[in-house]
Amino acid sequence: MDDSLFMLKILAQLLEADDGFELVGTATDGRKALRYVSVLSPDLVLDLHMPGLNGIQATRYIKDHEHPPAVIIVTSDDSPVTKATADDAGADAFVSKDGNLRHQLIGALQNLFGPSGEKREAVGSISFQNRLADYSKQEHGT
Repeated sequence: MDDSLFMLKILAQLLEADDGFELVGTATDGRKALRYVSVLSPDLVLDLHMPGLNGIQATRYIKDHEHPPAVIIVTSDDSPVTKATADDAGADAFVSKDGNLRHQLIGALQNLFGPSGEKREAVGSISFQNRLADYSKQEHGT
C-alpha cells in the first residue's frame, strides 16, 4: 500500500525478484487496502503512507483481525517516535525508504519468515506462510 505508484513499482519489483513471494495486488488508498486485506487474507502487508488512512492507522485495523498478516511499515520517517508508534500499532517490522531499501526489506522478510522462506512462528503465535500479499493488482488493472 502506498500512494506513490513509483514506490509501489519499486517494492513490487523487489518482492517479485524473490521467488519465495507472490505479489497479489496493490492499493493506493488506505480504505481500499483494508478491503483487499479482508478479501485476500494475505500473509504479509507492506504498509506505507496513503490517503484515507496512514500506515499506522491501517496497521491498527489490520492487526485487530483474528488472524492478522505480518505488517512491515515502509516509510521515509524513521524517527524514534514513528518507530515507537509503529511498534505500538502492532507492526512486525519497520523499514526506512532511505538507505538500501532492498537490503532492509529482505532483512525484515528473513526475520519474519526465515532465510529459506519457510513458515515461521511469529509474535502472538500466529503462523505465516511464505507468500506475499498486501498489494492488489486489481487497483491498477494489472
